[in-house]
Amino acid sequence: MLLPRRLIAVAFVVTAAAGCTAPAAKEPLAVAGTLREPVATNATAGTSAPPSTASTFVPAVSPEKLSSACPFLDIAEYQRTFAVNQELVTKEEPPDHSNGITTYTCDFLFTSSHSSASAYLYVFATGETSVKASLEVSARSCSAKPHYLGDNAFYCIDAADNSDGTDLVVTKLSHRQMRIAIVSSGVPLDVDHPDGYATLAKTLFDRL
Repeated sequence: MLLPRRLIAVAFVVTAAAGCTAPAAKEPLAVAGTLREPVATNATAGTSAPPSTASTFVPAVSPEKLSSACPFLDIAEYQRTFAVNQELVTKEEPPDHSNGITTYTCDFLFTSSHSSASAYLYVFATGETSVKASLEVSARSCSAKPHYLGDNAFYCIDAADNSDGTDLVVTKLSHRQMRIAIVSSGVPLDVDHPDGYATLAKTLFDRL
């Protein structure tokens, strides 16, 4: 699966070690050197059990403790925002514990393969307190200037190698944590229709 946000915690550790005044948030500069899993609909079907489907979706309501990523975004909400017409299923990945930060990942997989992904949702929390600084560090993963959606979110072109996909980043200070949700999609950026991104950003913000 796609690995770039598995390196999120590195940004916090590096910034803390350097004694920076601005709190680090999520995206390390190393993200640009990682590879995105190809987005495809015709991959060979896997042999594992089928992931969960949208019919079981129960939206998160700002939980006291983070424990998964899939409850923060429904398949229909993702498809509507990114104009994805193919049938999808979701799969919760095992949490990644790196450098003191736990990252939860939800895969949005094409039903035809259960292995090739249209997008990934990453959710994690830190002890930082500045939303502005968090977003500034997050924006380092963009290959061009991000498009901000108010004070807590932006969308941009993902800077991952060989990628013209889209990242939607939402940050919220919630339950004494800086919580961050990232929708990393293989769908190219649509700067002409920002309303969809804004709507999804608000949805994620309310659930974080």
